[in-house]
Amino acid sequence: MRCCDHPEKTAMVRKKKLSPSGAKDESGEYHNVHVNLHEDELAVAGMEIGDDVFVRVREEKIIIQKADQDEVEHDF
Repeated sequence: MRCCDHPEKTAMVRKKKLSPSGAKDESGEYHNVHVNLHEDELAVAGMEIGDDVFVRVREEKIIIQKADQDEVEHDF
């Protein structure tokens, strides 16, 4: 059963680690990371695995928004 099938589960917070991703440079440093999101987290956000998203980074926040909306929300 998906999280969004439960009306009481409208918000979710989990601590995540930014894991190194991709190839290392000549100095052995990573320049990319990834975050694993579980399908129940996506369901609460109204998203599914494979959806296109917009990723916004500003003021110490990373915001992920579903890309198939008519307008991109700017006021977060």
